[in-house]
Amino acid sequence: QEQISTGKNVASAKDNAAIWAISKVMEADVNGFKAISDSLSLGESTVAVARQGSETVTELLSTMKAKIVASQESNVDRAKIQTDIDALQDQINAVVAAAQFNGLSLLANNSATVNSGTVNVLSSLDRSGSGVTASQIAVGKNDLTMKARAVTGGTVAVSTAAVTLNATQTATLAVNSTVT
Repeated sequence: QEQISTGKNVASAKDNAAIWAISKVMEADVNGFKAISDSLSLGESTVAVARQGSETVTELLSTMKAKIVASQESNVDRAKIQTDIDALQDQINAVVAAAQFNGLSLLANNSATVNSGTVNVLSSLDRSGSGVTASQIAVGKNDLTMKARAVTGGTVAVSTAAVTLNATQTATLAVNSTVT
């Protein structure tokens, strides 16, 4: 009756101590693997949000570069172009600020952000003679926040911005242009 009610051949240590001990280790392993699966899913979601944010920043930087190239014409209003560039910088900052998952952003990496530098994602549990150790995947953070740039003496400058996601995906963004 106990086998039918519990669904287990060995429900307690008194039924068979050796098999019960093995089953407890296996149950603990299954719970550990569930935690690893949850951690990997969380890490995947965080990296996906960062990837999408970095792709959006790439598009905005490409638009900004096009405006800088367009400003090389002699008959353009550089003040309007500067206004557009300022608006694009604000959009980039908004995207960087919004690209976070569970309060963690891989695109904003400064001393005020939580977990500056890298974020570790639990990836596996390894059993050895000395015990169980956890392996982690380190995901690097970079700061894509744009600092305000202004036209000074007829020069429009945009500095380099880069993001590297070290887990499984790498995206590098770069714009480094100066127009006089």
